[in-house]
Amino acid sequence: MTYSLILSLLCLVVTSATATAETPAPSNSLMCTPGELIFSEDFDPATVSERWGFKADFALRDGALLRTTVNPTESKRVFLKDPSFHNTIIQFDFKLSGKTKDLRLVTGSGGGYNSVTQIHTGHFQINTPIDRDAGIVPAHLGDCIRKSRSNQWQTMTVEYWDDEILSHLSDNEFVLGKHPIIDRTRRYFAFQFDLPGGSIDNIRVWKATGQRDDWAETRKKLAVIQANRAPINRNPAERYKVEYTNLKSRLTLHDQAYRDLVATHEKLKAALHANYPAAFSTQKQLSKLIAKQKLHIQETNPDFNTRNVAVIKASKAEDAYVLSTKPELAKLKNDGIARQRYVSEFGQVRATLEAAKDKRLAALVAETAERQADLEARFPEAFESAEAAVAKRNAIRKSLNDNSDFQARNSAVVDAGKAIKAYEEQAAPNLTQLAAEAKAYTNSLKSSGAK
Repeated sequence: MTYSLILSLLCLVVTSATATAETPAPSNSLMCTPGELIFSEDFDPATVSERWGFKADFALRDGALLRTTVNPTESKRVFLKDPSFHNTIIQFDFKLSGKTKDLRLVTGSGGGYNSVTQIHTGHFQINTPIDRDAGIVPAHLGDCIRKSRSNQWQTMTVEYWDDEILSHLSDNEFVLGKHPIIDRTRRYFAFQFDLPGGSIDNIRVWKATGQRDDWAETRKKLAVIQANRAPINRNPAERYKVEYTNLKSRLTLHDQAYRDLVATHEKLKAALHANYPAAFSTQKQLSKLIAKQKLHIQETNPDFNTRNVAVIKASKAEDAYVLSTKPELAKLKNDGIARQRYVSEFGQVRATLEAAKDKRLAALVAETAERQADLEARFPEAFESAEAAVAKRNAIRKSLNDNSDFQARNSAVVDAGKAIKAYEEQAAPNLTQLAAEAKAYTNSLKSSGAK
């Protein structure tokens, strides 16, 4: 029986939206021995799990979850609430359609990511991210050319065991990787779409109970195939990024002298930032300060609350009008299981009205905007943009140009960074040439006006 036929039969048999004893294990796992099915989703409107988090950017369509044209130029994610997967087999069907060219399965733990299986139209790859607490930097674990099958369903299986990961479409289309950051309990689980049009379906998550008896031999065979397969066709900038990313990862994991240089740089930088915090606040920190200031005003100023309530009422009037154009959605609103569907479908209706330039909705939106503008004009400090806060921070940093202590500390940080760069270039002599080619390529794109 062929690999694709097995997968087709599996997808026909597995129809429950919740784990059941009758649901079969994946017959195509290569590394892990499957155990209990701990999550299952078919995106049936009647049984879709309330654990999914998504809005109008996604909709239940044709028995699958579709990335809609709402917010058409933005990358969007659908995530599962409260996951807890460690050694695991994850399987899902996907279809790259419309403008979707990049679909990612993202898992994470401890507030950060630990693996990304990234599917492009012509290849797929595995990446690992940064983990500052563990001193880990990003890595590119491998990639594999895949036949472009636009508008056709395929099944991806991703297996995790301790620090190993194996993502595969078939016996010949796979990526095998190994990295310490993978050996984590996955408490974040999401699918990311770059643009609208793609779909996912038939998501299964099995607990893995061990590695297969023949895994050691299978691993050797897969490693040889992966090492000798044709490389992905990348432009100079992409080639440099992959090479440099993997160089830093390799040195960080295996070279103590390099780690010492990085530690020195980090120590000097941390001291500089601690002595001049206003000059180095991150955008995230500045956003939190703005939010804190807004909350303080909200708690202490009755006038703010009065004006804010007016904004809320105007916004609710918009929602009431949208709902009035499709009253059948109301029955989904208070249904626990259907709540996610209501949020999604309501957003679709609103997007349709906006695209049609509905006059009544436009008038209500204008009224909300007017009340919001009145609130912001009265309390501008509560609505400062992160960009404006960053501009102030940069001005503070520039004002320190004549501060001898700041300049001495900053020069030490710069010199430590140069030492790291010199070590990297010594460890990989081809890096300088790759960097020059990447820069020339990027400049040529800028001069031609290409994106």
